[in-house]
Amino acid sequence: MKDRQAVGNYVYTVSRLRGMENHLLDSAFFSRLMDSSGIDDAVKALGETSYSQWISAAGNANNFDKAIDSEILATCEELKSFVPDSELLDIFRLPYDFHNVKVLLKGLFKVRGGETEGRRYDLISKLGTIDTEELTNAIETEEYGFLPYGLTDLIPQCWQLWDQTKNAQAVELLIDHQMFKAMLKVAEELNMPDVIQWVRNKIDAENLRGAIRLARMKYDSAKALPFFHEGGNIRPDDIAKLLNEPVETWSRVLSYTDIGAVLTALQEQGDIKASLTDVSKALDEYLLKVLEKAKYSMDAPANVLLYLLTKEAEARNMRVALVCVAGGLDREFGRRLLSNGR
Repeated sequence: MKDRQAVGNYVYTVSRLRGMENHLLDSAFFSRLMDSSGIDDAVKALGETSYSQWISAAGNANNFDKAIDSEILATCEELKSFVPDSELLDIFRLPYDFHNVKVLLKGLFKVRGGETEGRRYDLISKLGTIDTEELTNAIETEEYGFLPYGLTDLIPQCWQLWDQTKNAQAVELLIDHQMFKAMLKVAEELNMPDVIQWVRNKIDAENLRGAIRLARMKYDSAKALPFFHEGGNIRPDDIAKLLNEPVETWSRVLSYTDIGAVLTALQEQGDIKASLTDVSKALDEYLLKVLEKAKYSMDAPANVLLYLLTKEAEARNMRVALVCVAGGLDREFGRRLLSNGR
């Protein structure tokens, strides 16, 4: 376990974050952005925000995904310059590494299956902690020895599972299991209780998301158990048992947990199985609330993770708004997808 630096070292860090929070985009801005007449009008609205430089650099107003990722990456690099424990940033960025592993392996599965155009390098994210060229070369040349987060052992297991089953979903699930295990390991080595608790809550949230998806597919508990991840506050066995109960009773069954309140709120709005989008949005907002108590402390390291997650939610809202504007999609539906602003 890491002998972490004194908590007092985070006073400066948190004060810097407080200043950066003033530049986060609020819900009123996204409401105005959603009212843009077209993508050019939306780009003008972004003119006074930090996103404008990246959209200009992208050279194409419609290439906003790259611009948004550039803003998040720049944020991570800025935080890296003054956050004492870089592993806090790794917890946020690590899922992007595992996303990249999925993209690369699925591409190779297709290539070995005869699809010459199977690789999708355009889907690789630069937001991970591992250099994308190094990761790509390691996986394509089967030189995994230097890879972190248990990937050295995981990738051969993925190939073995693929050779046996040709089931890409099973491979993705194996990768997700390791991702959450790695996130929890990094958090525990930091020895920051609030951060550890957040990772455990994230695992619970993902398990609940999966449970609702499986309930819609009418899975029973025995078949569903392998889909749930270890490490959360709620045991996978208990999550799986929910599938034997009517979804309307889940909030009561989970009343002993904080996350059970999310299901209660969704149930009051209607059938919680009706829209997985609504469920995902509510769980994402819950994960932000788990860290919000850090706002009342000027030296809590969890403020770093809270800022990054808030910035990520901002980026999600940006994507939703720009997709709606560029595609001429239903604006009211788009507003429903927006996360609550700061």
